[in-house]
Amino acid sequence: MSGQRDRIELRGLTVRGNHGVFDFEKREGQDFVIDVTLHTSVSRAAASDDIVDTIHYGELAEDVAHIVEDNTFDLIETLGSTIADHCLTLAEYVEVVVHKPGAPIERSFNDVSVTVNRSRNDAEVSATPPGGVVGGTAPGEHEAYLNLGANLGDAADTLDQAVAALDRHPKIAVRRRSSLYRTAPWGGVEQNDFLNLGLIVTTSLPAAELLAVAQGIEVACGRTRELRWGPRTLDIDLIRFVTDNGEVVLDTEALTLPHPRAHERAFVLAPWAELDENVEILTPTGPQPIAAVLAELGDQEITRIPAP
Repeated sequence: MSGQRDRIELRGLTVRGNHGVFDFEKREGQDFVIDVTLHTSVSRAAASDDIVDTIHYGELAEDVAHIVEDNTFDLIETLGSTIADHCLTLAEYVEVVVHKPGAPIERSFNDVSVTVNRSRNDAEVSATPPGGVVGGTAPGEHEAYLNLGANLGDAADTLDQAVAALDRHPKIAVRRRSSLYRTAPWGGVEQNDFLNLGLIVTTSLPAAELLAVAQGIEVACGRTRELRWGPRTLDIDLIRFVTDNGEVVLDTEALTLPHPRAHERAFVLAPWAELDENVEILTPTGPQPIAAVLAELGDQEITRIPAP
């Protein structure tokens, strides 16, 4: 921003839009509230007192409203990024906040929002998180294994919606999907059984951004995080991420790869083995074939659900 302190703000712009993972959200629509902050010098306009020398906030409001009204996205992350891209034609640095006060969350809440910061000087590179990466995240197509689970509401339908949302993302493609598995809950919390499935996807996103997309879909499906290992509308775990240079290994506050407890969980390994019977799983004693690791978890309750 080069020390630029001037800004023009548009806050609380309420627009009806049809964005969300669920079909009813796209069909019925809901209100979205947009805050836009444009960091730009107002010196010229202050000197001339002429509207042609500043950003016309009335036109800005109309432009943003049309982006909300004329598009349909699964995620408010995508909506926010699209608005930010437009705003960069007007200012060097922008902040866009998209609020979704009517998000389909079963718990009482005040707001759901996503904040997008963009600069014209942003480099088109993927930052490597601290903690170290084996293989890096070089540009290109990467492969990842995701495990999805749900045990609230219509879990099977929620999982279908989540898979479709991932596949609709312009930088993610679902290559293989496992059967559904009914599994006993993990962690000792009394609750319903889970439905789980596994996905192998390819993506041009780095691992951290793939996880962010997955978490956005969780929120859109009403995910809350009050109780560890508790019941949930949707859970999407990033288990493994592989680039052209090898498997990504990292340990940060936000993400550990490969997933540190995958070898302990039949609900992760059984769908994965269905998709790739030759994969090796990292265990405390080193890599082992997935079939061997899964065989050691025979006491865990898991049932494959035949396709209808």
